[in-house]
Amino acid sequence: MATVSGDEKKKRGNMLVSRGLPEDLSMEILSRLPIKSLMRFKCISKSWCALITDPNFITKHLTSLNPQRGAILRRGKGLERRRFLIELNDTRWQELPRLSRLSHETLELSENVDLSQLFQDEVSGVQMLGPCNGILCLAGSLKMTKDGDLQPGYEMVLWNPATRESKMLPPTDMPTSTFTSNFGFGFDPKTNDYKVIRILNFDFRQCKVEVYSLSTNSWRVIDSSPDPSLFIKLPRFPSCLRGVHYWWAHADDYCHHDGLISFDMRNEVFQKLLPHLRRGFFLHPEDIAVFNDSVTLILRYCCEVERWIDILVLNESGVESTWTRGFTIRRIPTFWRLIQLREDDSAVLTDGNCLVLHHNGTEERRNLHILEARLSQLVTYTESLILLN
Repeated sequence: MATVSGDEKKKRGNMLVSRGLPEDLSMEILSRLPIKSLMRFKCISKSWCALITDPNFITKHLTSLNPQRGAILRRGKGLERRRFLIELNDTRWQELPRLSRLSHETLELSENVDLSQLFQDEVSGVQMLGPCNGILCLAGSLKMTKDGDLQPGYEMVLWNPATRESKMLPPTDMPTSTFTSNFGFGFDPKTNDYKVIRILNFDFRQCKVEVYSLSTNSWRVIDSSPDPSLFIKLPRFPSCLRGVHYWWAHADDYCHHDGLISFDMRNEVFQKLLPHLRRGFFLHPEDIAVFNDSVTLILRYCCEVERWIDILVLNESGVESTWTRGFTIRRIPTFWRLIQLREDDSAVLTDGNCLVLHHNGTEERRNLHILEARLSQLVTYTESLILLN
């Protein structure tokens, strides 16, 4: 099949406009096109620009080709909408915090992005939250000053990798030197708003929580807060499902009081869940992840002869919460860790230097030979036209 040039695509777009297609038909046609084409088509006419940036069209486009919402993804037809995102480690391993984007289907590298250009000040480590409807929340820890003094605190940015649009979150009035911070990011389906949660723990004696709303572009302190005696683990995986964000937390007696902390974006209330876990061998609850539309717990076990990872699925019915084993990844080398769960019954592991694809059914492993640098996170996102400004 002959390749269609950008000028030819624009010419075809002009033909659609000149034929005066009804707006609902134009919307139906455009909603099935990839974002790269739509960004060019905004220049065809004012009416198309208004249509492509209309919130109703953006929602339709997000749901039309999203396989997680039951629609069909047309593979190999120029409509690929899913990507890997790899966030590399901080400046201990790279000169600048950097992110690499790969094709979801082929795992081929499409581009590298210098994340420092998204922040106002110099940052070192960057934590990636989400994605949520194609939007990432990036929390960059501030670098040390030239005098070697530590600058406590973070800068936070919302970023749409598909449209290249970003939005710097405003600073907060909270002090920056007397607390530990934890974050969450998700979508409030009640108000159709995107929210960032910031949990500030003051020496494990008091918690305060701030919520940022994209619709108001402002932070506010809320009344609800988690138990300040708990240590809440910063998530490395997407952790928001149907308007509820989850964290794994534990107290000082780590092996007996660990559990889930949830935050409902709609009523902005925290809840503590303590699903029962059967203890055995040397257990490390690693993290919470949203996988296949379910909340999953990642457990790492160690014994004298073997190390393995269990993936447990949360079952909630009324006030009871239990876990069901999803699958097990066996024969894990000592320093390897799970970095992503994939929908095709596989998982991605890392030893800190390279990525290994593990198939859960056959237990086959394949070195992907993708990275030479150390990485911290790997997530899959669906492209969207969501506007940030």
